[in-house]
Amino acid sequence: MKYSILTLFLAAFLVIGCKEDFITKEFTNGVSEENFFKNTKDVEQALTAVYDVIGQKGIYRESVFVLGSCPSDDIDEKTGDTGDYGFHFKNASDFRWFPDNPFSKARWYDAYKGIFRANTFLEKVPPVTMDETLKKQYLAEARFLRAVYYWNLVITFGDVPFFTKVLTQPEYADLARTDKAVIYKQIEDDMNAAIPDLLATASNPVGRVTKGAAMGFLGRIYLYEKKWQEAADMAQKVIALGQYRLVPNYISLFNGKAENSSESLMDFQSVGFSPGYFNDASENSIAAMWSPTIGWANWYTPSEESKTLFVPGDIRRKSVMIMGASPADSIDVDGTGPKVFPTLPMRTQYFNNANVRKFLPDGKIMAQVDNFDVNYPIIRYAEVLLNHAEALNELGRSADALASLNQVRARAKVANVTETNQASLRTIIQNERRVELVYEGHRFYDLARWGQLEEKLKKKGFVKGQHEYWPVPTAELDLMKKLTQYPAK
Repeated sequence: MKYSILTLFLAAFLVIGCKEDFITKEFTNGVSEENFFKNTKDVEQALTAVYDVIGQKGIYRESVFVLGSCPSDDIDEKTGDTGDYGFHFKNASDFRWFPDNPFSKARWYDAYKGIFRANTFLEKVPPVTMDETLKKQYLAEARFLRAVYYWNLVITFGDVPFFTKVLTQPEYADLARTDKAVIYKQIEDDMNAAIPDLLATASNPVGRVTKGAAMGFLGRIYLYEKKWQEAADMAQKVIALGQYRLVPNYISLFNGKAENSSESLMDFQSVGFSPGYFNDASENSIAAMWSPTIGWANWYTPSEESKTLFVPGDIRRKSVMIMGASPADSIDVDGTGPKVFPTLPMRTQYFNNANVRKFLPDGKIMAQVDNFDVNYPIIRYAEVLLNHAEALNELGRSADALASLNQVRARAKVANVTETNQASLRTIIQNERRVELVYEGHRFYDLARWGQLEEKLKKKGFVKGQHEYWPVPTAELDLMKKLTQYPAK
């Protein structure tokens, strides 16, 4: 089911902004905290507002790619162009990290928007008279979402302002950075509290968080914290649910043919022909910005190194990039059948003679920039299997790690791994993760948690002590006098 989540009238007071005149404004439209949160319908509308942030620019629509992949060794530093947005992609890629890059700025404001809404929901809903089981479920969903928004902040900015209650504007302005270990503890607490009350399968509408999604995401959190036993246990719980499996056709995950599949623990529901992809309120996919049919769309270019990642026979290669090799790859850009890449009606200028294939809709007219409605997988089963393998290997259970690792490789039509030396298998698992999740916004953060940023990215401009985290937006420094830019470490 694809639909645009409406911007609710409730959002006006759920989002506590940074301007005093907004905070003190007298609302005249008849909706206020005093006459809302009265019944189940109000609660459902408020929860929709918390979910709405998932698909906004700073979370899983645009910034996930620009912040997670562009600075990595998967995307070429030549990516981007001189258009309104192109140079911001390039700045992210070559480590010219300014405080007001629209993608890092959107990450900050959208994540906090979601946190403000979740905090309001978690405070206002408990007294509402409604079905208690449904209330517990909705509160669990809000706690999960708050955890996701905080996680997006921590991986991007490090120690960030932290709060779990509704704040006044002066209280917000008085915040400073909180040690990210404290925030990770809250993320864990929210996830663990949510899991028992979440449904095993998504309720209508599709895209709602489930028990499996929360378990899978919590397993990822534990992996980032190097809590190997907890990460392995949580991944095993997802596996034991028995409701997830890898889809046979890898490319179908990224071309619109297997939306919300058996591999999906949770997707961002991308919407076609909603407000334009450039609009902050849009829920289109950002993939228009690497369309092979649009002349200005050189904004997400495979690096030369990423072209060499795939062993012969790996079916993922043609699913994640198209290249003008001999024989050349092909792609259906308008619904009339595959065309050799690159040729008309495709654009003719490419960096590295390649184009990202993931998230391009198959058989649709790609010249229509609002026609890119392929979902983004917030978390999928292949990652859970790789998380499981990585955690088991770090626990010294290298032989046990092979089963999950080889499930992923079998789908890709590549040979099973038999290596059980821990150090050697660690490298294999890291490489497999890169190949399986390439161009999905994971690579920079994986390199960070593995301690490999300087080693892998120095050639692109990475400076240790300067580029582990993005600078916070300038306006926040003006408002929050105790907040400083991240110190070099």
